[in-house]
Parts: sequence; C-alpha cells; structure tokens
Amino acid sequence: MNLTRCLVIVVVTELFSMAIARLAIHFYEPMSFEVESVRTVLRIATASIYWWLLRPLILSRTANPSTFRSPLLIIGLFLFLLIPVVVGHYNLSPPLAFFFAITSVPVAVKEEFLFRGIIQNLLIEKFGVVKSVLLTSALFTAWHIGVWEHTVWVFSQIFFAGILLGVIYIRSGSILAAIVIHAAYDALFSFTPLLSAPFNANWGFVPLLASVALVSLWASGSRQRANPSVHTDTA
Repeated sequence: MNLTRCLVIVVVTELFSMAIARLAIHFYEPMSFEVESVRTVLRIATASIYWWLLRPLILSRTANPSTFRSPLLIIGLFLFLLIPVVVGHYNLSPPLAFFFAITSVPVAVKEEFLFRGIIQNLLIEKFGVVKSVLLTSALFTAWHIGVWEHTVWVFSQIFFAGILLGVIYIRSGSILAAIVIHAAYDALFSFTPLLSAPFNANWGFVPLLASVALVSLWASGSRQRANPSVHTDTA
C-alpha cells in the first residue's frame, strides 16, 4: 500500500476515533472510568493501525541513547516533570488516579506514533526541523480542543510540551524516549495534587518554559557535535 493510501486511512481512522471519544465525553463525566475506558480502547486500536500501516516511518530515525547523558537535558526533563508536582490539581479518587496513570501509557503510545512518528517525520522533509516541530505542536494542541478546559495555561502547556517532545525525538532518534516522557508526565498529573497546596497553574509557565529552553539548548549542542564545522588555519 502506498503512502497516500496509508495516510488517508490514518486521517479517516483518527476522525472516527475523535468523534467517538467526544461523544463519550458528552454523555459522561470527562474524568470518569467510562470515558477513559472508551478512549483507551480507541487509543490501542488506532495506535495498532498506525503501527501496522506506517511502522517504517515511525521507526525511521536511529536511536542514540548517549544523547541522554547531557546535564542540560536531564535538568530540562526534571523541570518538565516537576510541573504536575507544583501545579497539578486533578483531585481524582485513588482508584481513578491509578486507572488514569495506567492509561497514560496507551495515550503516549498513540499520540507519539501519530504526531512525532508520522506527522512530524513527514513535515520535516518539506519544512525542516524548526517549522516541522512548531507545526506538529500546533496540530497537537488543536487536536486537544474539546477534550480539556479552554484556558491559556492548558493549551500553552500542550503546545510547549509538544515542542519539547518533538525536539527530543528528533535529536535522540528514539520514539520510545518520547513515549516514556509523555507517559510519565501524564501519569504524574493523575496523582495530583502532590503538594498540600498546589501553586496557581500560571506558575507552571516557569518550569515549562525553562525546560523547553534547556532542551532546545541541548538539541542545538547535539546538532553542532553531530555536524562540526570545518575550520581552516590561515596563519
């Protein structure tokens, strides 16, 4: 099957999945066992289809685990995962919190396959690294409309998280790394509040923007090391 047909199937599948998920949200509480069960089945099904159709594209980058030794990346990821700790306030019951934490894995698998593995990989060939990451993050944000509360913080968080995941995927070459980071971030939110009195959500911009800045610096340094300039002595 050629790429065009595969992408048509992906689009149709995703639109169908989005429609069913939003119907479930309409009839039940968004943060409920019923809605999350329906969405988890859809995520597993769609991720399986995307993997079957476009596995070579999803795995088209060569993973380089050594890139994760950078202090800049480690600090950036620490700040990123700190966000749920300081501003999270889901207030789920313990059984529901564990359920959402577990389902964060299929969430991450499906979304990383679709957005980083497929969309970003396709866009990068035409638009280059920076534009592809930004465009993919914009689509990633728009895709969440109708699912989460419509606030500046919520959608800014999704957009910048998409940038961070996109940059890490490009520079590390590992879709697994993007999945693990994404799943850990979502799982941490499930158990919030982790502080007795969480900060106002707007304080989340501090670690969020700092983490994106550090990861971007790491990525820039990784690119320079991978493509060193050639210097000629003229003395």
